[in-house]
Amino acid sequence: MRRRLLPLQGAHFTAGTGLLILLISVGCADPVKRPQRWRLSDPARALVDPALAEQIFQALDAAEHAGTDPAISRFQVRAATIVEQDGARHVVVGGNTEYRVPEAIHGESSLVNHVTNLLGAEAARAIRFIAFYSGATCGTSLSCGDCRDYLIATTDFEHLLIACGQASDHTVELRRFAEAVVPEARFPAAAPEQLGLSESELERLVGAAREASRHGITLFTGPEHHAGAAGLSTRGRLYSAAGADDAAFHYRYPIGGLLQQAAAAGDYFLRAIVVAGAPGAWPRVSYRDRQYGYESSSFNRRRGLEPIQLILTDGEGRYRLTTFEAALPHAFSTDAFMPQAVDAFLDSHADPATARPP
Repeated sequence: MRRRLLPLQGAHFTAGTGLLILLISVGCADPVKRPQRWRLSDPARALVDPALAEQIFQALDAAEHAGTDPAISRFQVRAATIVEQDGARHVVVGGNTEYRVPEAIHGESSLVNHVTNLLGAEAARAIRFIAFYSGATCGTSLSCGDCRDYLIATTDFEHLLIACGQASDHTVELRRFAEAVVPEARFPAAAPEQLGLSESELERLVGAAREASRHGITLFTGPEHHAGAAGLSTRGRLYSAAGADDAAFHYRYPIGGLLQQAAAAGDYFLRAIVVAGAPGAWPRVSYRDRQYGYESSSFNRRRGLEPIQLILTDGEGRYRLTTFEAALPHAFSTDAFMPQAVDAFLDSHADPATARPP
């Protein structure tokens, strides 16, 4: 019996992409079953044209086979994108790796770093989308705070799309990465009496934050990024910290620093955090520091307390007021995927006065 090879139209193949060759016997009665195709959800169709949709589908096929090593969480983050350069189409993948305490290289930062290594920094800035392959269903969160900082710095983030393909039904959801970005200028202005603090509490917090901002370590850090922060706990205790850099570029952030001080004292519930920078200027709050604050505010949520107030001051009597929930939209935390563990931790570590409500 003669056999003929059917060509695959419009296909592009690179390392990591599976090649399916269909050999169909002439006269066979049973049709050959093709793999189920990806399909855009109804909202996603409005964001891309057919050509870009096909690139996203191809990237998802590649992301399915991206290497990962989530030794701690067992949660695989498999990502891919397509970059066209000098008439060639490049499929690039990335995956998460976890180690020790826990620390991790995240899927999207791995991917963008691979694009930079292979094609250059300008190619990374030309990335149009990042496609994540989900072995089950897609969630609602976007990148963690640290990855947001990295994508803002390395990509044209205002036009970047985030795709998620869920293996359960091959539906592809699309969102704009810009939905995850809230510049400090968008934090609402607030008068002192709107901050939920007494005059003396506000004075203590602002004074401690400004004093901290005069210190820290700034061997590499520019003044526009350096800040100090002070936090007030529900016990009435005050903690403060300043940013600090080092030669290994393992930056220590001020909000994370003061939260660690509070946790070391067994003080897990904060009411407000004030951030101060150079006198007369509004401080910046990195998305990694927003992640630290969001995680801490999730402890408040588990105990029915108000979210932590995040207050910026220019040092000249003006304030901006928000919460970490508003400053880090579409976030995730341990409270979201392991609430029982958070409850058990707080039950065994927190002050009995803040025990879980009945």
